[in-house]
Amino acid sequence: MLIASALMADESLRVGVHHNPPKLFLNDQQHLDGIFGDLLLAIAEREGWQVEPVACEWQRCLGLLERGDIDLLPDVAWSEARAERFRFHSEPALHSWSQIYQREGLSIEAVVDLAEQRVTVVDESIQEDHLLALTQRFDIPVDWINVPNFEEGFAKVASGEADAAAANRQFGEWRAGEAGLVDTPLMFQPVQLYFAGSPSVPQAVLERLDDYLMRWNADTDSLYFTTLQAWQAGAPSPPEASKWLRWGVAALIGSLVAALLVNLVLKRRMARQRVRLATNEAMLGTILDSVDAYIYIKSPDLTYQYVNHRICELFGHPAEAVIGQRDEAFFDPATVAEITQVDRRVLASGEKITLEERHALKHDDRVRTFLSIKMPLTFTPGSPPSLCGISTELTEYLEMQSRTHYLAYYDALTGLPNRRLLMESLASTIEEDAQDRQFGALMVVDLDHFRLVNDLQGHASGDQLLINVAEQLRQALDKDAMLARFSSDEFVVLVNHLDPQQAEAAAKAERIARQLMTTIHQLRNSRSLPISASVGLALFNGESGSLDAVLQQADMALQQAKASGGNTLRFFNPDMQASVLERANLEADLHHALARHELQLHYQIQVNHKGVTTGVEALLRWYHPERGWVSPAEFIPLAEESGLIIPIGDWVLTQACQQLARWSRQTAYAPLSISVNVSSVQFQQPDFVNLVEKRLKQTQAPANRLVLEVTESLLMREPTRVRHTMLKLREQGIRFALDDFGTGYSSLSYLKRLPLDELKVDQSFISELLTDKADAAIVDTIILLAVSLGLVVVAEGVETQAQLDWLKGHGCYRYQGYLLGRPKPIEDLFE
Repeated sequence: MLIASALMADESLRVGVHHNPPKLFLNDQQHLDGIFGDLLLAIAEREGWQVEPVACEWQRCLGLLERGDIDLLPDVAWSEARAERFRFHSEPALHSWSQIYQREGLSIEAVVDLAEQRVTVVDESIQEDHLLALTQRFDIPVDWINVPNFEEGFAKVASGEADAAAANRQFGEWRAGEAGLVDTPLMFQPVQLYFAGSPSVPQAVLERLDDYLMRWNADTDSLYFTTLQAWQAGAPSPPEASKWLRWGVAALIGSLVAALLVNLVLKRRMARQRVRLATNEAMLGTILDSVDAYIYIKSPDLTYQYVNHRICELFGHPAEAVIGQRDEAFFDPATVAEITQVDRRVLASGEKITLEERHALKHDDRVRTFLSIKMPLTFTPGSPPSLCGISTELTEYLEMQSRTHYLAYYDALTGLPNRRLLMESLASTIEEDAQDRQFGALMVVDLDHFRLVNDLQGHASGDQLLINVAEQLRQALDKDAMLARFSSDEFVVLVNHLDPQQAEAAAKAERIARQLMTTIHQLRNSRSLPISASVGLALFNGESGSLDAVLQQADMALQQAKASGGNTLRFFNPDMQASVLERANLEADLHHALARHELQLHYQIQVNHKGVTTGVEALLRWYHPERGWVSPAEFIPLAEESGLIIPIGDWVLTQACQQLARWSRQTAYAPLSISVNVSSVQFQQPDFVNLVEKRLKQTQAPANRLVLEVTESLLMREPTRVRHTMLKLREQGIRFALDDFGTGYSSLSYLKRLPLDELKVDQSFISELLTDKADAAIVDTIILLAVSLGLVVVAEGVETQAQLDWLKGHGCYRYQGYLLGRPKPIEDLFE
């Protein structure tokens, strides 16, 4: 008591007061009054609290309490939602329930009688929450009228603005008769009422409230029961003992008469109710049979309990033959399994769902599409729910929609997408490429001299040629590319996600375009028709402007191609055209590099921490007679894309094996190993294992001195197949090194599962490890990881003594780089 009193000594206890007699209101002197008011004033007097009433409407009171602008709000029902907003004491201050009160002349006896009635509810009250949920569940239409308090709700009913009002029991008993309202049998929402506290109200205040309420509730002569009795309208005084028997007999006789009258009224009411139910049932049956929907009810074990006329037509059986059956009697097994899964999910979750279903009947091969609403339906409280379903058939609508869509977006002759669909796809593609920074390509393919076909052989022959061209082009393109027909003899190809680098994207687009030209040329040869193709090509990304601009660029490039005599390809950008031609020339030269002995192997030594050479890495070099030395960064990706990497890679492997065989016969060089980089294109070849074994056998090279270097990207493609290939080669004694570790899809899982021997730290980390803490931490982590897995670490790109000393100090004992030796031809390697 002392704590709570001390807490409230310096400031008043601000109490929100909403007008809700007889439980709570302000009297004419603006003092607290009512059941809660009397109880709180009595506690405040004993505790020495200063009470400051704050008048407010119910909704505003809740807001003030949540913000801490008032300390207490009496007459608040507890709920989980409110418990998150306010603080509550433990002992209920009052028990109550809610009831519907109606004007004279109405007959509201159940919740269904509220249909089409005007009913007042206090805004944000528990009555509003409960009644809204109840009527929405049973789809009962009610005209709700929100009011700030019960007094105004009763006033609206009395004035004819409403038909009924929801209120708590205490207010209803206190004001209903005076307002001319009568109570109904519709009682609901028993609640416990409390003094709700703001989030900042001291806990000691709530504890003192609990203490008084618990002590008073335990004593029937306490102030609590005296207050309740004082506010009960017309509470009778205890009868005199001498009158007890006479009044008891009178009460018993009255009760018997009342019981007989009630029984008679109930029988008459039940009879009327049965007639009403029968009428409603017949009316409902007529309505349900007239609705253009399939309506049914299934029992908890999913047997049909009710079906309307449409269901009977669908199944081809009368209702009596369907009732009691399950879906197995009418649908094919696959459909039954899908329906059963959905139905059981609805019954288990207790929630309504809307879904699209595709059903096949036993007597009909056609698959029908339905839009279905399914919901649980409880007939009696506590019993398992049944399932109610309402399905509307969409089959004809979807077929018509599909035909309309096809006519709007596809060419009638070739079946290809038309201009409209292509333009929509191009717009979305430009947006996607803007997000992932990828280049795409738009190609306009025009048939040269197509008019001659129509003039010489007729339009039927021309149409057939267009159909054949469309089919051949469709087969020549990847599934991700889009082919459309723009005009009579003009096709457009849309290819997206080519490459983030413009030069690479241009090269890929050029290959696709030339493949299409070759396809059309072969068609001409097989049909003996004078047809070739000209192609205009434009690259685009998110910075390329509008889709019309991209199409215009491709069309301009096409005009350049046709102006050059046709049967050719032109890029929109002249500089890009030159770049593509240069790349094509380089690829053509690379085709002859092996035959002309322009390719060479240079070797770079690998040294251990004692300065001893342990092996070398074979590095491919190309010396062009006109271009000079060509960077591996230029020609190796070109070799991989063109497939030339397969013969070139075989040549590199053969040269390395021959060198190993020569060293094996020289004691000084026999311990040395040779590391050979293997392209993912080579590794994915089905005969790669046989090829390596063949080269080892031909050259008599020691397999345990051959190290194949693979990249992280290779290991991420078909990891099961890659692991199988590596294990087969490991059986021969061949070792594996993971090149450029840390720059790709670094994953600990493949380090554990794959037969690796070495990790090569990429030179990008080594170059900055003395100045970049992040690089140093990465290298240190790689070394620790490799040691824990039993792998050898090789640091690439070591160029300074300081880098070498740092690596030695952190446990890396194999190195490669310019500090130790530059790549050299084999004859200069050990000079």
